[in-house]
Amino acid sequence: MATILIVDDEPCFREVVGDILTAEGYRILTASNVEEAFLAIQREKPTVILTDQMMPSVDGLTFIQCLRDNPHWADIRVIVVSAKAQPDDIRRARQAGADDYLIKPFSADELRGILAQAPQPVG
Repeated sequence: MATILIVDDEPCFREVVGDILTAEGYRILTASNVEEAFLAIQREKPTVILTDQMMPSVDGLTFIQCLRDNPHWADIRVIVVSAKAQPDDIRRARQAGADDYLIKPFSADELRGILAQAPQPVG
């Protein structure tokens, strides 16, 4: 079973997305900020991380760059979920190391579709 870490400062977003993904059979971890996300990753390496781009303290792009710089976490699939929809925002996310970008608001079908593209763990 794939594990997905949802990193977003909005509790309602984490809950709704978590409910959708739990119903799809994913195991869900949540974090309200980057500091909590790193603690969660240290306890259990997720298969996929959904992270907001705009968060207090440390933003999502800095978070992705830190993941990519760590050899233990560099292979985690990262999908940015953000209301920032300009091409420049998407380009910066990809430059930081994001694998995909999902613009808020999105449908459950869009979320399922982008996750279906994510590689599944081996073994």
